[in-house]
Amino acid sequence: MKLIVAVTAVLIGGSPAAAADVPPAANQPSPLAPASGPSFSFTGYGWASALHGRASTLPPLPAAKVDLSFGDILKDFNGGVMGVAEMRLGNWGLIADVMVSQMTSGATLPGPFFSTVKLRSQTVTIQASALYRVHSDATFDIDLGAGLRFWNLDNRLTIGPGALNLALTHSEAESWLDPVLAGRLIARLGGPWSVTLIGDVGGFDAGSRLTWQALGTVNYRWNESWTLHAGYRALHVDYRKGRFLYDTTMHGPILAASYRF
Repeated sequence: MKLIVAVTAVLIGGSPAAAADVPPAANQPSPLAPASGPSFSFTGYGWASALHGRASTLPPLPAAKVDLSFGDILKDFNGGVMGVAEMRLGNWGLIADVMVSQMTSGATLPGPFFSTVKLRSQTVTIQASALYRVHSDATFDIDLGAGLRFWNLDNRLTIGPGALNLALTHSEAESWLDPVLAGRLIARLGGPWSVTLIGDVGGFDAGSRLTWQALGTVNYRWNESWTLHAGYRALHVDYRKGRFLYDTTMHGPILAASYRF
């Protein structure tokens, strides 16, 4: 039963892939210059995230502590899509990041009254950001900007019938929109190698109380079109509404591949 409470907390709060962000740098750095036409890139990525914090379970039960490794989460992961598209025009970068995931967990309940419990969580996170290149030289590019991060958590709990042929179903959905301030630093190390550091902070009680993100990747430019990324990402959010609470930090390694055209 202890495991059921822990998994319930995660699913009611949203899966770790719910967390949305400014992605690993998909474009190759370009110097400050007038626009000569837009360029585009697409990044697909995977995030092996653990989840720690507190999250709501079922009303009227209080929030529960969540402490799950990536392995714990992967057992219940049904599938998802993580991708980023970026358009660069001169010094401007326009970024759209979409993450969709679903988790399902089930267990057998003790006692004669109910037989099984099934928890299904669907999470959608969409972020749109605009970054402006404030500095560019042979070694560094610095981008600053802002954006909006949309969260939607949709969860359903089903308790199967037992001896009395009773069944229970509970659904809960929460959506909110967070403004964020973002920055990106790209440092060229020579040859095909570079490092990208990304951070953002937001919420400001407009959606969540606070959300922040830190991401660092090492990048290898394979050819003119493809770049590979490996690094580490942490994402925190503290959202509260009435009895609903989702105060968690997600962190873990991230792998990505970008195609530029």
